[in-house]
Amino acid sequence: MIRWFRRALRIVFAALLVLLLVIASEIAIGWRCQLDGRLLSSEITTARITPTIKDYSRPEDDTFLSYPEWYIVWSYQEKADFQEHHLPSGFPFFRAVRQYWGSYCCIFRLIRGQYPFNGGEQLMLVVIGSSFSAEYILKGAYEKTVGRLSEWSSQYDATDEDHFAYRVAREYADFVHVRPFYEFHFAQQVKHLWLETSLFGSHPVRKWERKLFLTTDYAAESFYCWVIEKLTRLTYGTEPSLTYASVLHATQEQLAEVPEINTVSQLGQTAFIIKTPRYQAFTGQASALAIRGIDFSDIAGNSRILISVLVPSSWHSTNVDEKVLFATPILTEPNWRRVVIVCDVRSLSNVLRALAIDEKLEHIYDY
Repeated sequence: MIRWFRRALRIVFAALLVLLLVIASEIAIGWRCQLDGRLLSSEITTARITPTIKDYSRPEDDTFLSYPEWYIVWSYQEKADFQEHHLPSGFPFFRAVRQYWGSYCCIFRLIRGQYPFNGGEQLMLVVIGSSFSAEYILKGAYEKTVGRLSEWSSQYDATDEDHFAYRVAREYADFVHVRPFYEFHFAQQVKHLWLETSLFGSHPVRKWERKLFLTTDYAAESFYCWVIEKLTRLTYGTEPSLTYASVLHATQEQLAEVPEINTVSQLGQTAFIIKTPRYQAFTGQASALAIRGIDFSDIAGNSRILISVLVPSSWHSTNVDEKVLFATPILTEPNWRRVVIVCDVRSLSNVLRALAIDEKLEHIYDY
């Protein structure tokens, strides 16, 4: 019995060592980038006025450091989009891992020497990047071997379990747009999987392979989310869900037209301090303000902000108010790419208003 236990420990240790080596190799391969623009020291300024409101200001480098974290969100969304019409073995798991580290490399080089080193955020990006890499490497290895064999056994027809997996992937991708990933209830999905899919039916090999794989996957994800949630609450507390901004050329009536925007104070005849939701909701709110001719004076006390747009591969920027920093291809849509842009906060509304019909605003990285 002891001999068997020791042998099992050796196997687990060897498997973990192999996984760590694969992650390290993927980081080494992915840690490269081609920058189309750079931040100059003279470009990085502090906001002119920082109101004396508690929690008004947030570090400006957060707009850059939040990009790699959001890349994971975009990858989950891309995976859900892919699974809507394809079986999962065709998804480029390994290329997505490399793209995460390539994006992080770009951000690291852009802000190096421009802001004080943010050890907490950098460590967080390494931790979540490593866990994202482990998840995709394990899933990629499984889906492209065992998963592909079970797809072959079903003559590449999707089973009820495949449709269920797509629905969960879509729900999860939508959820992480607005809430931290660790708040998603994967444990409940295990119960729904067994209640909502039949035990018997066509393609039994694929059905049961998916049941067992998805059960293991959701259970592991649930445990991981629980651990990360506890560590996050212990380290950072609860992140505020609202952010402050100063706006110009606005009226009370215009601000009242945009849902979830609250006026905190009036600074002048057409100048206000407002409070608005963070994360993906902020992107929609900022666009709604821009359409109404409202400009930003600062956002969370900062004067520079990062945005990303989805554009055709042949697209080139012609807007003098924006600077393209780097671009990455959309892995499952080769004719499209994600372009990362920096602009002055005071020019943000102009940039949003100038977006052409073939430019899709993806996100404004609101610190």
